[in-house]
Amino acid sequence: MKDMKEINTIKFRQNLLIVAIGIVLFAALMNLKTVWGAVAIVLGLFTPLVFGGVIAFILNVPMSFFEKNFERLNEKHPTKFLSKGKRVISYFIVLILFLLVISFVLSVLAPNMRDAFKSIYITLMESIPGWLAWFDAKGFDMDQIYGFLDKINYDSIADFIKADGGYIIGIAKNSLGGVFGVVGNIGIGFIFSIYILFSKEKLGRQARMITYSYLKKEWADKICGVASLTYRTFAKFLSGQCLEAAILGALFFVVLFVARFPYAGAISLVIGTMALIPIIGAFIGFFFGALLLLTVSLRHVVIFIIIFVVLQQIEGHLIYPKVVGGSVGLPALWTLLAVIVGGKVNGIFGIIVFIPLFSVLYTLLKQNVSKRLASKGEKIR
Repeated sequence: MKDMKEINTIKFRQNLLIVAIGIVLFAALMNLKTVWGAVAIVLGLFTPLVFGGVIAFILNVPMSFFEKNFERLNEKHPTKFLSKGKRVISYFIVLILFLLVISFVLSVLAPNMRDAFKSIYITLMESIPGWLAWFDAKGFDMDQIYGFLDKINYDSIADFIKADGGYIIGIAKNSLGGVFGVVGNIGIGFIFSIYILFSKEKLGRQARMITYSYLKKEWADKICGVASLTYRTFAKFLSGQCLEAAILGALFFVVLFVARFPYAGAISLVIGTMALIPIIGAFIGFFFGALLLLTVSLRHVVIFIIIFVVLQQIEGHLIYPKVVGGSVGLPALWTLLAVIVGGKVNGIFGIIVFIPLFSVLYTLLKQNVSKRLASKGEKIR
């Protein structure tokens, strides 16, 4: 009788909780705009912390590599300095390497971009008389075009700009404020990332303590397992993507340098850098390369297109499946789906995040399916 009463009490509490959740959800749906605004404010407060977590995760991958090597070195040649300072040394090595890469990219790209746009401008200015002559030879009435240009009232345009100058300046100020806000969040996030990186074991232990204290051991084990799988997958994807981008950039540089192409270094660097964006990144680099070579000759552009197609086939069928595909263990169909969904959700950032995220989901689904089939005694080939 007592057990039955306890069961009824538990059921009543569960039903009461379901009703309360339903009421809250209904109220949220009826005031969706207000709720979304409140959520946006809360997320805005935690934005620097999110940036810090992302920066810490990215820097932690190469930092872990250096720390492990310093640990091996310390095992062979034990020193107090290396034992205590391996993390600090690793952090500064990664930071210096990152700054060197950024400065190298800017020093190579900036001069080439300036020369390219200057060449495009000169080419356009020199081509305008020829274009006008061609239109005139084809029977177009150029007098009407010149008459249309003469009828444009530049004074009214100036008055319009003056009248709406405050509005335009307001838009510019808001845009500039948004840029400074992002830069500020990244700066604060960078400071957060330092604390996270130097206290990662302590933070991990605290997270496990909270998980196991509030949840049953079975659920806590599952959550910790998923978190560990997620970290390994994202870390492997990041390292694999960087390695694949470096290989692709080097491959383009060798081919373009041997073929004596102008801007070989800049084009290879952009293609390699953009290759960090899965699937579509190399094509962004291709358009940049074609634009640079267009200032030289159309023949260079045609040959570059052929080289790009050939190297993309090599990259798509040999390099990417071995380096990145093998690291995340995601089939080609799921990779394509992750790119489409990620691009729709949040553009380039979504593409980068959704490939390892889909890999985690794919692995969990595969494990769950295998477990269910094993419990049923089914073996499907």
